[in-house]
Amino acid sequence: MTLRIRLALIAFGLTLLGLGLGLSITYEVLERSRLADLDQELKLQAELILQKGLANPKNQIPSEIENELLQESGLSSAQLYRGQQKIWEGGAVQLDQPLDASQLGRSGISEAQGWRVYTLSQQNLTVQVGQPLLPLRETLTRYVEVAVPLVLLLALFSGGLAFAAVGLAVRPLERLTQAAKGFESGSEVPAIQGKDEAATLAKAFAGLLDDLKTQREREQRFLAYAAHELRTPLSAFRASLEAARIKGQLEAEQLSRLHREALRLETLAQNLLALSRAEAGEVRGQPLDLADLVSEAFDRFQPLALERKLELDLEAGPAPTYADPRLLEQALNNLVANALRYTASGKVTLRSGQEDGQAYLEVADTGPGFSANASEGLGLRVVRAVVAAHHGRADFSSGQGSRVRLWLRSFRF
Repeated sequence: MTLRIRLALIAFGLTLLGLGLGLSITYEVLERSRLADLDQELKLQAELILQKGLANPKNQIPSEIENELLQESGLSSAQLYRGQQKIWEGGAVQLDQPLDASQLGRSGISEAQGWRVYTLSQQNLTVQVGQPLLPLRETLTRYVEVAVPLVLLLALFSGGLAFAAVGLAVRPLERLTQAAKGFESGSEVPAIQGKDEAATLAKAFAGLLDDLKTQREREQRFLAYAAHELRTPLSAFRASLEAARIKGQLEAEQLSRLHREALRLETLAQNLLALSRAEAGEVRGQPLDLADLVSEAFDRFQPLALERKLELDLEAGPAPTYADPRLLEQALNNLVANALRYTASGKVTLRSGQEDGQAYLEVADTGPGFSANASEGLGLRVVRAVVAAHHGRADFSSGQGSRVRLWLRSFRF
């Protein structure tokens, strides 16, 4: 059963229940109201008859009273008793027995044999005035016969309206359902307008589908990029091994080449892992000082700088922050490695410090600077992803050399 049909049935049931309850209450109110009016009418007639009976020494009722009773709308019978003996009877219906024999000598309202009876006693006289309840029951029955079919029709009409209204309300969800079914084929997520619950749910679901699509595209780009980056060192590995297999032994040059390619593969693996974690937002933050980070990088890259006859300077100022040290270390390694690779002569400077309430680390060199036409490699892509994962920013500047500064939020230990 679809949501549309289920909600229409709920609307039909609730309407039927409400109208049925209203019909029952109305029936009860009408019955009680009509009986109250009838009781008041019977009481007035009984008081009048008793008053006339007490005023006459022989307890006779004037003929005009009897004529009035005959003309009174709905009044059917009146009886006057002295003790248990009936001394007068009037109205449209003549009875051989009391209207309610159990009430003789008492006062009050009662029902007996389908009659509504008002009994009034004073001194030795008792008056009973009654009206049959059959006309009232027939009227109420006719009301029910008319109202019940009307209630059913209204409930069906309400269910139909609910079915149509729910169709409009769930249309955004149906569109999203089709988009979800076509997600693998690249279907576009439709734009949903409105501010109701269905539109809000549709927008949230559309956002989820967009996120999934973006994540899928990111994974595909990542896999393509990883395959492209790994192809070169793996090819070099295979060529060196093939040469060694042909010669039957590994020469020192081949071992050195294999070692370089192994280091390159290790760096690629570390970069790919850092990129995956950064783009997934997997940041394991902790308090740290960027001065310690650049000092460790200085010690780590000093041998490589000496090998390339470059000067490596360190200006480590305090820069407390809250970040993931593994991710930042990989980003810093990429920046320093690029600076040492593309700087033919001169120096590379590592800095850290604080400015305008923010912590920063910086790598500057005296190389040729960034080329406008060069495509961004894996190393810089990792740097951008790491900074974005920490909600920081990266400034790239180029002139007489290049400078990259990573800004992060300051943190007070």
